[in-house]
Amino acid sequence: MIPGEHQKKGGGMSRGEEGVRELMEAGVREGIFPGGVVLWGDRREIRGEVAVGVGRLTPPEPLPPVTSRTLFDLASLTKPLVTGALVLLMVSEGKMSLDSPLSGSLSPSGGSRWGEVSLRDLLSHASGLPAWAPFYMKIDTSLPVEERKRQLLREILALSPAGERGKASLYSDFGFMLLGWALEEVAGERLDVLFRRRLMGPLGLSGVDFLSEGSSLPWQEPDRGRRFAATEVDSETGEPWVGVVHDEHARCLGGVSGHAGLFATARGVWQLARPWMARKGEGGIFPERLLKEFTRRREPLEWALGFDTPTPGSSSGTRMAPEASIGHLGYAGTSVWMDRSQDRIVVLLTNRVHPTRTNNRIREFRPRLHDRVAEAF
Repeated sequence: MIPGEHQKKGGGMSRGEEGVRELMEAGVREGIFPGGVVLWGDRREIRGEVAVGVGRLTPPEPLPPVTSRTLFDLASLTKPLVTGALVLLMVSEGKMSLDSPLSGSLSPSGGSRWGEVSLRDLLSHASGLPAWAPFYMKIDTSLPVEERKRQLLREILALSPAGERGKASLYSDFGFMLLGWALEEVAGERLDVLFRRRLMGPLGLSGVDFLSEGSSLPWQEPDRGRRFAATEVDSETGEPWVGVVHDEHARCLGGVSGHAGLFATARGVWQLARPWMARKGEGGIFPERLLKEFTRRREPLEWALGFDTPTPGSSSGTRMAPEASIGHLGYAGTSVWMDRSQDRIVVLLTNRVHPTRTNNRIREFRPRLHDRVAEAF
């Protein structure tokens, strides 16, 4: 079977796939999200994909239906699928070291407390950095992107610790913003350019990319309003964000950051997940030793390097082996979970923040969906 092609014996939809569709359609009816796509498969092929709902709830009519080609704002899935993957590649080439201080890769951090934390601590959210602060409100967006970046970097480096380094995981966007800038300094090119050269090209990716300020990617125009699922409605203009990154700091940085900014179809996320599922002797793009290191939970922390791990009783990755599973959630309503022991990948993309981010009902929906997808497998 050709990778990525899903074939059903006798045509039609299996009982398991019908159950997944019924639940996704219920999610739309109940207002959990306007639209979404769920895809499941293994490292070689897609076994099922269901698309439901609409990409936006606001005029003009007709409202665009969500399809397998709809592009979603991945939000924090950018962290492991781009930043974590690129750090792994740089470590494999000796250009970065997991246990070296950040200052060795990001020179402006030298002399600050955050320049002393290791890349390993940043990847596992164990640096002690605070979770978040509204620094984007201080940045003059009329300035060039590079100057905005320098302003944000100064704000982050001046932060006081919110936790003890290495003792517990405190999820932080700022740690991955620092990692993204470190990658840019080491590689000598912008993060989106590095992503295209080191991941998009070698993996033959399609339907996945950053939307950097001023870019003119072929799938942006002229059908931008139909290809992209809308996110939150802008309080000032009354218009939803369509094909513009939802995260304020990523938007302030011109759409490219180590913590957010990637857009993709469900198939694009599956393509990015596949290298993390490679088995011994398959010769994937990630060296076997580092693949094992990055996907291993760092006890007593809840994180691997870049990825979350299942939490019994509360994780969205239900029915997955805790010792062999990794995944991540995205604020806009996205998630990816991989069970390396059972060779399973599950991708869920929704625009639950449209029209408002106050809708958090997807939290209870995700575990139910993963149970239903497990039955479809």
